[in-house]
Amino acid sequence: MENPRGNDTTIKKNNKFNTFLPNTYVNLAYIFPNISINKDGIIVYTNEDLSRILGYQKKDLLGMDAKEIYFNTADWQNLLKELYDKENVQNFGTILKKKNGKQVECTIEMQVFRDSEGNILGHTGTIKDLNLETDLREKLQIENKRLFSVLEKIPAYTCIYDTNRNIVFANKALKDRFHKLESKKCYKVFYGADAPCEDCQVLSVFETNKPVIKERMQKDNKICEIHIYPFTDADGKKLVLEFGMDITQRKKIEEDLKNLNDTLEVLNKILRHDILNDLTIALNFCDLIETKDEDIKAKVMKALIKSVKLIENSREFEKALNEKLDKNTMNLFDIKSKLLELTEFYPEMNINFLDDCKIFADESMIIVFNNIIRNAKIHGNADFIDISLKKIGKYCEISFADNGIGIPDTLKDKIFNEGVSYGPNKGSGLGLYLSKKIVEKHGGEIKVSDNKPKGAIITLKFIGENPYEIC
Repeated sequence: MENPRGNDTTIKKNNKFNTFLPNTYVNLAYIFPNISINKDGIIVYTNEDLSRILGYQKKDLLGMDAKEIYFNTADWQNLLKELYDKENVQNFGTILKKKNGKQVECTIEMQVFRDSEGNILGHTGTIKDLNLETDLREKLQIENKRLFSVLEKIPAYTCIYDTNRNIVFANKALKDRFHKLESKKCYKVFYGADAPCEDCQVLSVFETNKPVIKERMQKDNKICEIHIYPFTDADGKKLVLEFGMDITQRKKIEEDLKNLNDTLEVLNKILRHDILNDLTIALNFCDLIETKDEDIKAKVMKALIKSVKLIENSREFEKALNEKLDKNTMNLFDIKSKLLELTEFYPEMNINFLDDCKIFADESMIIVFNNIIRNAKIHGNADFIDISLKKIGKYCEISFADNGIGIPDTLKDKIFNEGVSYGPNKGSGLGLYLSKKIVEKHGGEIKVSDNKPKGAIITLKFIGENPYEIC
């Protein structure tokens, strides 16, 4: 056989023998040979693999007569005869002799090499330790059993495909689901089709060698989240693993929630429209009422105006709870000006503007301020609320300190939970809960502490407009 890279073959000479050392490109049949022997029968190349098998150091094997490693010299003669008759041998069984004299059962695969002129240079190939291969095979089989035992027990279907999209393994969950796998073809098993899917994900994974995650409805009307991964087995065969989870119930719940949210949104729009219209009419008629008690009339007007503003802001409130905030679309929220707007409705408020603070927020923050003030006034029996606004490093801090009945220590960790309320005029327990939700959606913090000599302090903390500003 002509050497495909004849000029790359290296021939060395010394006083003892001619040596033949092919490089890995010359040997097309054995990319990783562990022994090469020249035409005089001298070992001229070996690696650590053969050293381990025979117990010799690599330097001891180089230059050794090859027949010395054979337990029976006749085996060496029979190998050479078959090799030079056929130019190569496969699975030649023999007994080799280790350095300590012990026997080792091996198989040999060899191929003759010639120079560019057709002259025989020697032969090269691999020697395999059968006992070692048997041990490795047994260990591999044990690991495979463990793996497939796990695959059998998981509560999701698992299967393995070959390159023809045949199912070569199906776990118990898959077999139980379809009772009898009448076909090995994936499109027949899962979709009851007679031809492959136009967008076959299994084929795509084989072609791209990249994993895929998809949601598909299969022939039993179950929606599955499918994870498809490429891998290569111990024999170098390309396979694809498919792992499918039944998400039918989850999709139904998601759809029900979406429909419920859509319904609630419509109802909220109707309520906002009708109540807002009624309040507007009441406001207009109130303005026309002749009364000598202007103070009462003014209070009624303020209450109506406040209710109108709350309803107008309810859409922002709904969005803050049900939608993710887009930081790119939020505007700078001037806390100082928004608090000043509330003083019209809460004359008991006293505001200490220590600093100007602006944060990125939407109008739902007004509802947070209103809930905190209203909670202190109605449920905490406070007749005075001191509000301070200060900048601490990169943070803006707003504190609402009242002189009411305060909040017991046993409730401080629960006061922002849904349904938790306290005081003589208990409410629904939603005000502070919703306030916490809105604050956290804006990346802020909310906490409660004691006021001295009495009352409670609700503190809000947000990152300011310029978190990198040096203070």
